[in-house]
Amino acid sequence: MRPDLRELAQEQERLRAALVPDGFLPASPLLVAGCDVTFVPARGARALALAAIVVMDVNGDGPGETGGEAPRAVEGRGKAGGAVPLAVEVAEGSMEVTFPYVPGFLAYRELPALLAAYRLLRSRPDVYLLDAQGMAHPRGLGLASHFGVLTGERAVGCAKSWLYGAYAEPGPDPWSWSPLRGAGGEVVGAAVRPAHGRRLLFVSPGHRVGLEAALGLVRRTTHGHRLPEPLRLAHLHLQARRREALGGRICALGRRSVGGRT
Repeated sequence: MRPDLRELAQEQERLRAALVPDGFLPASPLLVAGCDVTFVPARGARALALAAIVVMDVNGDGPGETGGEAPRAVEGRGKAGGAVPLAVEVAEGSMEVTFPYVPGFLAYRELPALLAAYRLLRSRPDVYLLDAQGMAHPRGLGLASHFGVLTGERAVGCAKSWLYGAYAEPGPDPWSWSPLRGAGGEVVGAAVRPAHGRRLLFVSPGHRVGLEAALGLVRRTTHGHRLPEPLRLAHLHLQARRREALGGRICALGRRSVGGRT
């Protein structure tokens, strides 16, 4: 049965009314969760959506609001030689795909698997960084905003491709940006020139985080690659899991600690 897109659009508009477009992030400590979703095709059956949430301690100096002692990040080295915090927790979720690919309604396709991973987290991230749109969406409710409103969590969208909003080309310098403007001229996000890579990123507030804080988060968590490190690690983790699934070798998905931590 095809989904009723008109009804879903009305639901998005209702949820949009609950979105909080402003807010700040704690300076320290800061647990950042990178979220990504991928798909595994299946013969004679529905495709499988795989989601991963990789939690990183950006400062590496405290537990944050975890309700107890959180695992401490281990630091690696980025391309530029700077210290890069590694993951302290990975949560995985999977779900059969029942919703078709429809631009503007991707949350209904990707959110079930992402929420399955979210429910397994033991740590309490301060903010969730999604490879998705936030307010830069025809109805102001991309996946990052949809996730934030449903869970009540701070969320930021950092998408690799454009979906919505008019913008001028940012300047040539790293971290130059120009505003993304909606149909009424309102600012819904930013087109950002990353420090690494040629293609722009499209950053927009998801929920309980303003644009200035969202831009600062993306810059603060980027270390020698185009994508912020939490998103990059979530993407790499999923690509490995997808290869396992295609090879018929995937084991049970769930929550796991990193480096033997719990």
